[in-house]
Formats: sequence, C-alpha cells, structure tokens
Amino acid sequence: MNKRVLLILFVLFAAFSSRMAAQSGAVKKVANAVLSITTFKADGSILATANGICISNDGTCVSPWSPFAGADHAVAIDAKGQKHQVTKLMGANEIYNLVKFAISGAPAGVATLASATENSGSAGWIVPYAKDGAPQKNSVKSAEKFMNKYNYYVLASQADDKYNGCPLVADNGQVLGVYLYSASTPSATDARYANDFTLSGLSINDPVLRQCKIRVALPSDLKDAQLALLMSQQQDPNNYEATVKDFISMFPQQNDGYWGLANLQASKSDYLGADNTMKEAISKVSDKGESHYNYSRLVSQYAQAKVDSLYAPWTFDKALTEIKEAQKADNNLAYKQQEGIIKYGQGNYQEAYDIFMGLTHSKLRGGEVFYQAMQAKQKLGGTDQELLALLDSAVAACDTPYTVVAAPYFLARGLQYGKMNKYREAVIDLYRYEVLNPSGCTAAFYFNREQLEVKGRMWQQALNDIAHVCLITKDEPLYWAEFASVNLQVHKYADAIGAAKRAIELSKDYADAYLLLGVAQVENNERAEGMQNIAKAKELGNQQADSFLKKYQQKK
Repeated sequence: MNKRVLLILFVLFAAFSSRMAAQSGAVKKVANAVLSITTFKADGSILATANGICISNDGTCVSPWSPFAGADHAVAIDAKGQKHQVTKLMGANEIYNLVKFAISGAPAGVATLASATENSGSAGWIVPYAKDGAPQKNSVKSAEKFMNKYNYYVLASQADDKYNGCPLVADNGQVLGVYLYSASTPSATDARYANDFTLSGLSINDPVLRQCKIRVALPSDLKDAQLALLMSQQQDPNNYEATVKDFISMFPQQNDGYWGLANLQASKSDYLGADNTMKEAISKVSDKGESHYNYSRLVSQYAQAKVDSLYAPWTFDKALTEIKEAQKADNNLAYKQQEGIIKYGQGNYQEAYDIFMGLTHSKLRGGEVFYQAMQAKQKLGGTDQELLALLDSAVAACDTPYTVVAAPYFLARGLQYGKMNKYREAVIDLYRYEVLNPSGCTAAFYFNREQLEVKGRMWQQALNDIAHVCLITKDEPLYWAEFASVNLQVHKYADAIGAAKRAIELSKDYADAYLLLGVAQVENNERAEGMQNIAKAKELGNQQADSFLKKYQQKK
C-alpha cells in the first residue's frame, strides 16, 4: 500500500473518529433534550422558529427570548418527534436574550446545566436538534462575566442559524450556554442564568413578558401567588382558567383557587361544575369556614341575579345553610354580614336590617353595612329622612380622602337628595361620584344628572352634561331633543334648531322634536317654518302643540 493511500485512509479514519467522538457518550445524550420551537401569531401563522433545551423532568426549558416576543402561542417538538404545548413563561431577559418556560407532557430527555463556567480557549460542542445533523465542535474565544457569576460566551467560529437556541455543551455533557446565532458575533448566554429567573405577584405586568400572550407562571411563594392570581383575572380568560388550576395544584389547601375556578365555571353557566368545585374546596382546604362562606356567596349571588333556572339546588335556603356552617367553624363578622345579605334576598327585610345595624356597632362598621341597612330600610318603607340619615352615615364611615370605595354611597345619596327635591345637594354628590368613579359614568348617568340640574335651574351645568351625552351617544333621539330643550331654555335658538333637526333625522315621527324645532324657529324669527313644524307636532299627537300654535297666532 503506497503512502498516498495510507494518507487518505489516515485522514478518513481521523474524520470518522472525530465524528464518532462527537456523537457518543455524554455529548450525544444531550441531543435528547434539544427541542425545536415554533412560535405563532394570533392568526395561526408562524412568527419564528428556534431551538430550546429541556433542563428538568417537569418540562422546564430555556431558549432564546426573541422568537417569543409578539407570540400568541408556541409549540415544541422533542427528539422523539413528540409535540408539546408551551404552557407558561417562567421568566425572561431581553438583554441576554433568554427565556425560561414550561411545556406540557413528559420530555424526551433532560440536559444537565454546568456547575461552573468555562474559560477562554475551552473546547465545546453545539448540539443541534436531533434531525438537524451532528454536533459541531467549537471553542470559547472569550468569556465575559455578567452579574458577577455568569458568563456571556463569545465563540471562536460561527454556526448555522438552524443552531439558534441549541446548547453549548462541555465535553462532560453539561450545558454551558444557549447558542445565539448572529451574523456578526457567534455567542452563547450562560444557561445557569435561567435559574435566577424568579416570579413575583407583579410579574404578570413585567414589560418583557407582556410582549408575549403565553401566560405567566405563578410564583412559588403563597402570598405572591395569591396576588398574581388576583391580577390574572384581568388577563385572557383561557389563561386565567389555566392559572387558577395551577394555583389549586400548587396550593390545594388554600381557598383562593377553588373560589376563582367556581366563579369562572358559574360565569359559563357550568353550575354543576362550580358546585362540585366548592364541595372539593370544603373537603380539602384547611379553613373550612371560608370554604362554606365562599360557597354561600356563590349560591346567593346566583339566587339574587336569577340568571336562569338551570340549577335548582342553588337557592337562598342553600346559601343560608352554607353560611350557618361557616359560622359554626368561625365567628367571623363577614359571615354575619353574608347572613344579612341572604335574609335580604329572601325578603326578610327586618331581619336583614337588624343584622346590618348590629354590624354598624362592630369592627365591620363602614360605608357598606350602612348602605345595606339603607336598602333594607327602603324595602321596609322607611321615610326619606331615615334613608338619608343612613346614607349620611355610609359616607361619614368612609376614610378620607375619599376613594372609589365611597363612590356608590355618594351616588345613592345624590339620588335620594333628588327624590327630596334637594337638587343642588343632589348634583354636588353626583359630581363627587364622577370624580371618584369616572369609568362608571355612562350616558344614562349624565342624563340623570342633567335632569336634576334642569330642575334646579342650573342651566350651564345642564347644558354641559346633555352636550356630553350627545357626544358619547350620537344616535339617541331623546338626548338630542333634550339638548334642543335646554338650548331653548337659555335662548340659544340656533343650537336648539340644530339639535332638534338631528333628533328628527334619527326619528322621523318624533312629535316632541318637531315642537322644539318649531318653537326655536319662531323665536329665531323663522316664523313660517316654525309654525309648520309646530303644526306637524300637533299632527303627530303632541298635546302641547296646539297651545303654542294659538299663542303664536295671537302674537301675529
């Protein structure tokens, strides 16, 4: 055998040996933990692709963050070809382009993170997803420290973009970092950094995590998890349901998760499911009193709303039975208040009133119990002065400066003042309500306040309110007719004409609008047109039109 043949055989053997070394032992095993990640937009189209690494048996994984920014959902395919949903985010960092997340189901393999960082010149392997070929030999060109304990690795050679998110692995098979493809600088972020990702009760509002629609995992601390659960109610309903179920799994002896799930089930008319959830809570949680209390609240809310008759067992009697069980477990004042709410729902107004008034002399004394007492007194036929006194007490019991908590009491007192013909006092309270609860101010609220302002001859305030009503509800003829009426009262005839015409555009046979238009036109020296429109109002059945016709005919 000549030297040329020997040389070729030597080169082939060396290459074969190198490849065999790359695909064997600890390094080869890491390939089982590599995932192919695909993120999707809300319409189902693909947003991005990358790779990831499973680092624990419970499905915790790490990968580059950038493919997740703007994603609605994501899937991961493991080395065996099994499809996993990305279920929740567990932390992310934009600067170092790293995210930790969880997947559904058991992973094909799990990689071990390195216990120490590597120095410059150290050898390593970039291990790809199983179907993307063999591991690539590489080395660490430099290792830049961040957070005093982690390394940002700059690699000696570039790898293809299909390796983005693959593990940089030491010879012993431990994962050093997550490879980040770059056309300019090949690098890897220390995978151990993912262990520093911790969640708090406010993580759901993390500006980085909010870039992705995939839900945020619950913190491991109970107090933080309770806060996160509360805040997640404002998020996507599907995410909230998954979060609630996670809470129950993590904290099976706490009431919060069962209460959240039961309310969600009831909102979907799954009353049997909600009932079973509350029964499960009673059987598992440590605070039995709160479980019975929550069960009672859910049932009484259903009975009070009378949403339908789909679930016959949920009655006020059932709610009363549950609150009595709660009171056996704990002498909690909130349980007594719930009993009063049930008595009110049953129509036992005197008993309800006595309960609420009794609570006004307890630690539970506050605006709410005075307000509830007022409602019961109203049903008992209490006088206006009695109702007003209770509402005064409700307002006085609120902490100052006032917050949105006091808003309902100002609204109720304002309406009570209106019933008593104390229009200025009524309007003052309704303005206080607006300041405290602007989001609760609907067109109907402004219209009702305008009516009180008109009765109190507060013309400018009335004009402002009815103008606002017409601005936010453009297609209601009643509001435009009222706008015309107030303008007519303050002698703004041109504006009254415009508003009345708009009311007629919206309702062709609106008799009152024709009368307002006609009167405004006559007063604006448009007599002929005005008399015609007043006559039209009479033709359509307006009872006042004839007196206006006679009045203006006499003036002629």
